[in-house]
Amino acid sequence: MNFHRLSGLMRKEFIQFFRDKALVILIFYTFVEIALCGWALTLEVKNMPTAVYDADRSAESRALIADFARLDSFTLVEQVENPAVIDRMMDNGEAQLALIIPANFSRDLQAGTPVQMQLLLDGSNSTIAGQAMADASGLLRDYNEKIILERVERSGQAGHSFLPQVKNLVRVWYMPQLQYVHFIMLTMLAISVLLLGILIPAAGIVREKEAGTFEQLMITPITGAELIIAKIVPMILVKLVGLTIGVAMSMWLFDVPLRGSLLLFYAVSVLMFLSSSGIGVLMGAFAQNMKQVLLLAFFILFPLAFLSGTMVPISNMPPFLQWLTYLSPLRYYVEATLGIFLKGVGVSVLWPQILALALYGLVFLTFSTIRFRKSLA
Repeated sequence: MNFHRLSGLMRKEFIQFFRDKALVILIFYTFVEIALCGWALTLEVKNMPTAVYDADRSAESRALIADFARLDSFTLVEQVENPAVIDRMMDNGEAQLALIIPANFSRDLQAGTPVQMQLLLDGSNSTIAGQAMADASGLLRDYNEKIILERVERSGQAGHSFLPQVKNLVRVWYMPQLQYVHFIMLTMLAISVLLLGILIPAAGIVREKEAGTFEQLMITPITGAELIIAKIVPMILVKLVGLTIGVAMSMWLFDVPLRGSLLLFYAVSVLMFLSSSGIGVLMGAFAQNMKQVLLLAFFILFPLAFLSGTMVPISNMPPFLQWLTYLSPLRYYVEATLGIFLKGVGVSVLWPQILALALYGLVFLTFSTIRFRKSLA
């Protein structure tokens, strides 16, 4: 390998890259765009529009409605006079949850008779509906417990000391506040690394083919390995700058904690860039134009993202898909990223993920080099 020739090639790549303003903007915008994901993408239930029909209009029913209004999960939009109005509100999306309180609600409570009330949920988004149902069930459970304690106290017993109880001592590790934005920011960072790692090298090679300079490279003494290194290394350096912007935005705008080593995160990111760049170079070797690159990207990027655990927990997948997740380098990068930022673990824990990324990078770059040599022959 001729290092003088290699440095000249790398210098050419830097010059070509910064001349392509659209490509420069694309790389930096991709990492800045994750801020939009942090603000917009969330699976937490907040301000769900709620309609109420209170046929009882008692102090007890008003107290229950007030409990719902106090939760951040629900926003009381209207208290209707006719239950038929709720159907219209649910149909046109004005309400996603409806609370229906029967006429004898307070009388049955005071008599000790079980009371049936109704919750209607818009199940078109099953994930949000499931979380809303859990929040509402928890609120009603607390409301029932309060009623039982009041009844016990009225009976003359000393508080609730005579009632059998099981106390749950729940402790959430790593992210006690359960802020979903921390998870979404880190996983979007990982997906951006995969996306740019694949597309930029593939686009660089195809650009040479479309401009007609690929044939000129074929008659030079440049080897396939030298050309691949010259295509990958400058782009990795530029993408690390973009990654730094994404990390800074995650930490400063969304308070994503960094409990581990930032240097280790960058080292793992370089391995991920190498793995994804190997895939990109392989795509560029097969594709003849940008249309083919984009079509190949659809067949590669989406399966790698879906099988990484960023969108659906791997444990929720069927067994055969769980085995396929081991073929996605993004799985190991996401695990390492979450471990470094949220858990604060180091190489002693993350060595399997680091080893897997290194092996993927070695395999993909080897195959891409072989294929590229055939293209230059």
